[in-house]
Amino acid sequence: MKKILAVICFSFMSLSFANAGILTVGVSGSAGLLDVTGKETITGVTGGDVVWGETSAAARAAGTATAATSTKESDEVGIGFVSMFGELGLFDTGLRIGLSYVPYALESETTENVRNDNCGVRDPATGVDHSALCTQTTNKVSVDLEDLMHMYVSYHHELDLPFVSSVFIKAGIIEADVITRDVLSSGSNYGNTSLSGDFYGLGIEKNLDTGMFVRLEGAVTEFDTIQLKSSGSDNTNTIDITGMDGATATISIGKTF
Repeated sequence: MKKILAVICFSFMSLSFANAGILTVGVSGSAGLLDVTGKETITGVTGGDVVWGETSAAARAAGTATAATSTKESDEVGIGFVSMFGELGLFDTGLRIGLSYVPYALESETTENVRNDNCGVRDPATGVDHSALCTQTTNKVSVDLEDLMHMYVSYHHELDLPFVSSVFIKAGIIEADVITRDVLSSGSNYGNTSLSGDFYGLGIEKNLDTGMFVRLEGAVTEFDTIQLKSSGSDNTNTIDITGMDGATATISIGKTF
């Protein structure tokens, strides 16, 4: 749906305003770092526990045979992407409304963890204690971001300087589809969801003799919390991704018609 919306918006801009002198189009390259905190909680409906990265003996000694176990990690994630953008100027006020779109999927690295399942479980039918047994399992999860879009408003102030033609500030919202690619030993799988957030930034623009321009800008982004929950097995895996924010630097080249 977002891909269709982007095509309609760019087509509308081109058809309706190409000769009005207020249409700007171009291509951008962005790179940055995001601080991400993720927590995965495993809930076993039969009372079996999940112990991360421990042996069965260590699990029993620590007394961690619980119905729900979680692990939490924080990390810095590098991002980089190329996008195309279009803007409409508003009546020579310096204000512009814009849309940028990434026409391909952004693929994350695969996250892999090893855990020990079903430590300290007593068979309800026979009463036999299986505390000496743990099943070591490996799970792999990766995420794709598809149809990443930035929708924004910017204000440009013209300058008469040798290396800077204008300065600008901008703010807007971000949306994308989150597609999970997982291999879970339990046989369950995570569903897909959407990602949204907001950003603000500032930059400079230099007009070139060719009629093109070059922009340099920096922006700060804050994403909303997202949750992924698995289905298809007795255990429920829940991933909460919080505190996802960071900064990006962007260089753009374009032309105003």
